[in-house]
Amino acid sequence: MTGKPYALGGADPATAPLRVLLIPHAGAGASSALVFRQHLPQEWALAAIRLPGRESRIREAVPDLAGLVADVVASARMLPGRGPLLVVGVCSGAVVGLEAVRALQDTDPGLVAGFVAVSQRALNEQPDAAARPPADPDDYADVREELRAYGALPDSIADDDMLRTYLPVIAGDMRAVRDHYADPEPALACPVLVVAGDHDPLCDEDRLAGWSLYSKTTRQVRVPGGHMLLTDAPAQLAGCVAANLELFT
Repeated sequence: MTGKPYALGGADPATAPLRVLLIPHAGAGASSALVFRQHLPQEWALAAIRLPGRESRIREAVPDLAGLVADVVASARMLPGRGPLLVVGVCSGAVVGLEAVRALQDTDPGLVAGFVAVSQRALNEQPDAAARPPADPDDYADVREELRAYGALPDSIADDDMLRTYLPVIAGDMRAVRDHYADPEPALACPVLVVAGDHDPLCDEDRLAGWSLYSKTTRQVRVPGGHMLLTDAPAQLAGCVAANLELFT
């Protein structure tokens, strides 16, 4: 490991009544949580995961799903503070987050108070082949159009030179999670909050319904926005998490 696996923000985690561990979407680093952090309650502590291949860990290869999960589990264990931990996974980060929470409840029971899945279909069925990202990650035109289709290509990386820099990380994350099927058993020991934008074409009611199989306590909430809630609607996402905090207490 060549760089720190997470970035801290918000309140002092040693005294915060709630710690939030955020796992961002494909290709994103800890910096993607900067605006989201500003809209969280001031007394909460936020740790944003920095997975291999991005920011200070840019020289590290992007691992497979098991490697990404292991990275998140290690980060969760090393976080300072003893307050309840809420794991928030965004899009592909929710796939990693689900398996990380499962691993943690086996080895560190009671550590995770709740799991929030954002902009991610339930994983109890294989995805439709037509909904997968391009099979060839070196075809920049196809990848660009796929990402633009659901608003995941910021203007700042839209040109070919920048896309070549970020593409291996985005493609690595996509390959790690796109075919993942997660059996609903063992169920999560903590409640699950499912959040999706009301204009998200990738998360209609049918695709989200299966999340109810993963915990005895689940809740689904729609907020104004599309697929990229973390970056396009951070205030709505943060407000939704805060408004549903009683689910986890």
